[in-house]
Amino acid sequence: MTEPQNTALKAGDLVTATVTKTLPFGAIVEAPNGMPGLVRGLGDAAEGERVAVRIDDVDAGKNRFSASAG
Repeated sequence: MTEPQNTALKAGDLVTATVTKTLPFGAIVEAPNGMPGLVRGLGDAAEGERVAVRIDDVDAGKNRFSASAG
């Protein structure tokens, strides 16, 4: 996990995230600020790959987000 930055994510942001785990229905990614998130429909990505995602929702209480590809 990377060192968290003081960069808050919000819905609508476009960020480049790193795939940390692939799942049958999507991928777990890590945003530049270190926050993990789920991107549905990104199952063909490889671990370590950097992908462009659009933040759909941020759950600050659980320190995670959901996003869509590109």
